[in-house]
Amino acid sequence: MFELNKSDFGVYELYQLIHPQTGSGFDIVPGCGANVISIKMAGKEILDAHRTPEDLAAGSWSKSAVLFPFPNRLKSGHYQWNGIEYVFPINNAATQNAIHGFVQKTNFELVQTQLESDAATITCRYTHDGSNPSYPFSFELELRFAFHLPGTFTMGFTVRNTHHHAIPFGLGWHPYFNLGGTAQEHKLKLPPSSMVEIDSVMIPTGARTPYVAFNALTTIDATFLDNCFEAVNNQVESYTLQLESSSDGILLKAPVDQFPFFQVFTPPHHQSVALEPMTCNVDALNNGEGLIRLESGKEWSSEFSIEYYSN
Repeated sequence: MFELNKSDFGVYELYQLIHPQTGSGFDIVPGCGANVISIKMAGKEILDAHRTPEDLAAGSWSKSAVLFPFPNRLKSGHYQWNGIEYVFPINNAATQNAIHGFVQKTNFELVQTQLESDAATITCRYTHDGSNPSYPFSFELELRFAFHLPGTFTMGFTVRNTHHHAIPFGLGWHPYFNLGGTAQEHKLKLPPSSMVEIDSVMIPTGARTPYVAFNALTTIDATFLDNCFEAVNNQVESYTLQLESSSDGILLKAPVDQFPFFQVFTPPHHQSVALEPMTCNVDALNNGEGLIRLESGKEWSSEFSIEYYSN
């Protein structure tokens, strides 16, 4: 039977959903962006996340951040909607762009927890009243995190438009994984996809390049990636990102129609690999590629999963 343990985590409260007999489960901090700070599969940590309240408050590398209303970069922080220009603060100094939206440190309300013999779920919700001048549109963002034995973690999203007209958005998640050793020692396999070509400040040029380097499970080694990819549909319902160590691996599976883009990042600290499913392309509030237009009073939902296996 799964158990729920609560404890202080700095100024926040940490919720641990754990199956004591197997050591499987996850930890989450709803009060700071509903940030997942641990995922354990049969007692083994697979997530490179914020381990201390100080790290979580700093938010470095955007570890496990929910990215909304846009993932990745927004050119110069500017976009237009219904003929009106809006501006997000520049928070990516290296490129002078805005990055990753604005909910990664917001206070999510705990809506529900559910504990079963072989599964555990926690639901969190953020309600935005439209008071942010960068995104003056009211909405509800509901997140559902679940663990299913023996080793599947799922993350679900529901966006409800409570504004008086249609709103634009994209979303994603920014987890980093380490299955043992350095990032370069891991093997990676990507689905059929094309790489989004970018300019000097990491904004798409509009071009695509077929990418085949990781069509088969291949050791990352010296390869550096901080790139967005568009999955090639090939009439499949979902695509899979595979990461593997010498002893085990994970399969991140996302629906290709709702998360057609993904980012892969091998950070310079060599400690982990970020696999980031995204509903849209980089700078989607400007180029419209994958951007979701949600009408007033409507809602949008989707989910993806992470499956664990042993070699």
